[in-house]
Amino acid sequence: MRYFLIFLLLLCSSCIQLLGDPQPTRDYLLESLPEGTEVYSAKTLTIDIQLSGFPTYLDRPQVIARNNDNTIEYSDLDRWAEPLQENIPQTLRENLRILLPGANISISPWEDSTTDTIKIKVTVNKFSGKLGNHTDIKIGWTLDVGTGEIRQGHFSDRQPVGETYQDLVASLNSGINNFSRDLAKNLTKE
Repeated sequence: MRYFLIFLLLLCSSCIQLLGDPQPTRDYLLESLPEGTEVYSAKTLTIDIQLSGFPTYLDRPQVIARNNDNTIEYSDLDRWAEPLQENIPQTLRENLRILLPGANISISPWEDSTTDTIKIKVTVNKFSGKLGNHTDIKIGWTLDVGTGEIRQGHFSDRQPVGETYQDLVASLNSGINNFSRDLAKNLTKE
């Protein structure tokens, strides 16, 4: 029996070596808008961003793509470098800092906010796409501007996607940047 186990281990080891080197993984982060992007307002604002809804199918490190039959494909080699539910609010905060340079922006519930804070609740409904086709981004938002006024809206975006997961991530990043611009416009409405 002992010889059999040793033989089995050697056989498994040989098989692993025959398969060759493992493919390296590619890790992605959403990136904020570039410095020098058009400023929407220099008005002093205090803003608190809260991610109030996030799909469970995105709560994983793998980058996902939807297929034509509405199934989900998880990439083994393409991964988010940090959880999307942390990366999306951070990217929104950085984008709003660029678009609204006079704003003091925090992310809930990790940072404190004051009573005159404009509260933004963001609900990500879809954040995926089809390789070789387009992204499908749907995000609901609510602004509580602190004076009893509440604004609500829905953001939808479709960006063309190339054939790779890197193309998909770049297009999703473009979509979140467009969402940031949409939020900035709504924050500066009188």
